[in-house]
Amino acid sequence: MNCKKLVFLDIDGTLLYEGRPISEKTAQALRQAKDNGHYLCICTGRAYSETPEEMKEFDGVISAAGACVMWKKEVLLAEYFSEEEKKLAAGLLEDIGAVYIMEGFENLYMKKEIRERFFREMEGREEQEKFLLSFFLKTLPRTSIREMDKVHKCSFFYAEKDNNWLKENLKKWGMTATTFSQSETRGNSGEITKTAFTKGTAVRYLSGYLGVPIEDTIAIGDSENDLEMIRAAGIGIAMGNSSDYVKEAADDVTKSVAEDGVYHAFRKYGLI
Repeated sequence: MNCKKLVFLDIDGTLLYEGRPISEKTAQALRQAKDNGHYLCICTGRAYSETPEEMKEFDGVISAAGACVMWKKEVLLAEYFSEEEKKLAAGLLEDIGAVYIMEGFENLYMKKEIRERFFREMEGREEQEKFLLSFFLKTLPRTSIREMDKVHKCSFFYAEKDNNWLKENLKKWGMTATTFSQSETRGNSGEITKTAFTKGTAVRYLSGYLGVPIEDTIAIGDSENDLEMIRAAGIGIAMGNSSDYVKEAADDVTKSVAEDGVYHAFRKYGLI
């Protein structure tokens, strides 16, 4: 492949796993692809406030599962929950006993009483839940939802009902719930987003903005919220650690994140 490609990369389960840094082999592949003239764009479910600093240096950053699109650190698109949408999401999650975080462009938020209860319940489980706790420790406590600014999405854990129940109750409001890849170990866990904004809509938006034909785009991911970008890109690649339904939706499957799947995909498709 000699033409310039626009490559979209998920973070968790694709570049990172279990709180470990990017492997040197994958980091080298990213540097070489960049040197070869290809565009690299993070495309993550994380809010921008939770995106690792080194990944904010990529050409582009799509965060909050498509609700925020940035290029060369300029915000091109940003969609936030309204006050009603925040209240709706919070109310549903509290009804089913979930622990949740409102993810904003600048900060992560939790209701004060939920945050305090969560940390009490985590006493004695610090080692096995180290990665999750590091996420929750970054949150700012707030007494009300109204005090949470520029919220793009909501992540939740330990819900007492499955995500199909949430989807059914959210759809009339133009919202949906998707499952996290780690939900098997943390109960019913996932994220609530606006239906109109996905990683797929962001892929199409940014490729159009840059004038890059969609056939010259590549997307690599591993979980449910990566499905739309995998389907939207010219070549959609699932990580080897993906669920079967993600692999079935992809054009190709690379090795797992532990086996440097991104490096192998870059080699196969001529990026390096």
